[in-house]
Amino acid sequence: MADDELRLRRRGSFDEDPENYQAARPAYPERVYQVLAECGLRPGARVLEVGPGTGQVTGHLVAAGAQVVAVELGGGLAAQLRRNLAGRDVTVIEGDFATVGVPGSGFDLAVCATSLHWLDAEVAVRRLAGLVRPGGWLAVWWTVFGDPDRPSPWRVGLDVLYRRWLPGQWRGSAEVPAPMRVAERSAELETGGWFRLVGVEMIRWEHLLTPQSARGLWETFPNVRELDADRREAFLGGIAEVVAGQTGGVAVDHYVTALYTARRRTDAGP
Repeated sequence: MADDELRLRRRGSFDEDPENYQAARPAYPERVYQVLAECGLRPGARVLEVGPGTGQVTGHLVAAGAQVVAVELGGGLAAQLRRNLAGRDVTVIEGDFATVGVPGSGFDLAVCATSLHWLDAEVAVRRLAGLVRPGGWLAVWWTVFGDPDRPSPWRVGLDVLYRRWLPGQWRGSAEVPAPMRVAERSAELETGGWFRLVGVEMIRWEHLLTPQSARGLWETFPNVRELDADRREAFLGGIAEVVAGQTGGVAVDHYVTALYTARRRTDAGP
């Protein structure tokens, strides 16, 4: 299957179970929001969020006093987002960011939390350039589930499960995860000359997994959801069993949130 076909198919999988997605996905580290404050997140700021899901980041944006326009592809996720933030200063637009109408322009800040890779980067950056005001900011980040520089002991068992049920889809120790390939991600953000990269930060943190939360988290991953029901159950049950075998039935997992910030150039169109 071509990469574009696979991307388009997989990005819709998150909408299959919005409730589990909301419950299972860990929050982003506080450092992300400290950086956003340095990039113009403040009371009255106009913020565009691409791929908000059920509002994990959106809640922080509105709590900071921002006026938010959130563009979400999935109808179920968008509905959950509206319920979660009913009465708050959030406009939820349902549709593909590449083509859907977005009210207004001149945003002070645009954010993409673990979402830009589901879009054609060149198309998305060009569209963001037309929506963010000159001098405004773009913040893009991803969480890498498994810090390659700090391997968690429980992942030895996880790797066994991947080799059995998802061969070829586990990351070897020598492989640099895509969000951490700084040159590639920086080039994507600077494509077309609209934005100038300002900062790159690798935020390292820990997350505690119980058998239930580990099972729920991996159930949100598109490649796991693609397994047939029996194989998926065997894989997820195996993860829960591995975590249950850790001391106290809890696994410490090490993550990296790769955060990129860029500024809309004042000397470039449109």
